[in-house]
Amino acid sequence: MKINDILSDEEIENLIDGSSDIAMIRRLIEKTQYKNLIDDEDFADQFSFQIRGFIDAEIGSDAYEKAYINNRDWGFNIATNINELLINKWTKM
Repeated sequence: MKINDILSDEEIENLIDGSSDIAMIRRLIEKTQYKNLIDDEDFADQFSFQIRGFIDAEIGSDAYEKAYINNRDWGFNIATNINELLINKWTKM
């Protein structure tokens, strides 16, 4: 079963601490799905890579690296939230 088939846009939006592109999140879910969950490390890496263009610092600078790591942590938290929701859904099925 594809994760994107069981999560609504509203559910995904509620799992994101901040604003993001739901279509991008869905693409990342599809890329990082492993069985009935998503690979949180892979999702975090791909998420930070996808939004790197929003970092307002020179590539290679300490500020850039710090922002990139913060974005990766944000992606990891999103993935964790998605997996927790999925586990909750699976236990109710």
